[in-house]
Amino acid sequence: MDVKLEKKTPSVHLRAKWLAWGALAVFLALCVMLYRLAVADDFLRVPAASAKFHTVKRGPHTDTLVTRAVAIPSESVIVSSERGGKVTEILKAPSDYVTQGEVIARLSNYDFVLQVTSRIADATEQINNLRNMRMLLEKNSRDTKVELEKSGYNLLKTKREIHRNKKLYEKSIIEKAVYEDRLDELAYWQRTCAILSEHNAQQESILPHQYHEIDESIKRLGNLVNLIKGGLEQLTIVSPIEGTLTALDIKIGQQIKPGEKITIVDNLHSYYFEAAFSEYYLDKIQPKVSVMAEAGGVRIPLIIESVSPVVDNGKFKARLRMSEPRQIALKRGQSIDLHVSLGTSRHALLAPSEAIFFQDGQAKVYIYDAKSRRALKSPVKIKRQGAQETEIVGGLTEGQQVVTFADNDYEKSNIIEFD
Repeated sequence: MDVKLEKKTPSVHLRAKWLAWGALAVFLALCVMLYRLAVADDFLRVPAASAKFHTVKRGPHTDTLVTRAVAIPSESVIVSSERGGKVTEILKAPSDYVTQGEVIARLSNYDFVLQVTSRIADATEQINNLRNMRMLLEKNSRDTKVELEKSGYNLLKTKREIHRNKKLYEKSIIEKAVYEDRLDELAYWQRTCAILSEHNAQQESILPHQYHEIDESIKRLGNLVNLIKGGLEQLTIVSPIEGTLTALDIKIGQQIKPGEKITIVDNLHSYYFEAAFSEYYLDKIQPKVSVMAEAGGVRIPLIIESVSPVVDNGKFKARLRMSEPRQIALKRGQSIDLHVSLGTSRHALLAPSEAIFFQDGQAKVYIYDAKSRRALKSPVKIKRQGAQETEIVGGLTEGQQVVTFADNDYEKSNIIEFD
């Protein structure tokens, strides 16, 4: 039995072809869009008027190093609290000018005041005891002299009586016992005078030294009392020098620990400057080299005072001072422009410093091709980069042109096309 097959109509095949072609077109459009998105940052069209073209050429190059230096006051004192305490009064504000001895703030410390008072009482008691001891020694010395005087008087009196009684005794007018009593009394007063004289002589030699020691001890204790009383002045924070308060970060009621920094007083009449240089210039930056600095449009001649031989993270520090003392308005930590002329002029391949930029640590420029009117971002090797010109040692040849742009940043684009 035969089966009859129906023929497909031509319209079905035509519809399938159109669908396939449509899908292919959509796919190609997506590919074009993806490609444009991928290369959008690598290709850019800009007007030629917004760019400036420079020709790379050879010429004399003066190696001038441009960097920045930090101003540091020559005289600076950290003011701290010796005893600590609670801030009860603040008389100055940050950046205020203070004279030497002027009060900045006041603290209170009950335990410290009680301790000082107790020590003053103990020292005062010792002073009184020493004074009483001195008075006792003086009294003993005086009593000894009085007793010696009495003994001398009685001795003299007894001698006179014996002289009178001797004649009476010889004439048997008085009894022998009375005469012998007088002789015994004379011997007693002679022994007493001898003892008192010896004691008085010892006191005469010892007492001046004892008096001196007591007086010196009283003097030292008196100084100690004054010193202890002066300890209370530690609760009053004063400026040790004339200058400006650079930092004063305390508040009323704040508890200050012993030794804690309260403020910094800077004498702004004189400065020194500190700058960091690349280790490449370690043999070129030397003491006594003149340097020109600029701050607020004012040129300041400096001289390198000392150079640190220590290299940290590829840099070393140098200290500079003004070649001529002058009054300038600077703050601690303020940076100034520094131009160091290394004095090495020679024939080199030069390009404008403004045409060079860095990406991932690599120096690059835009090299202009006049035929295609395009600039291609290309890596270059540089040796020294100055404020105006940079020495090129690779990636460029004499006569090539590099491009700089006025305002816009085109560094993300690999190719720049000019209208």
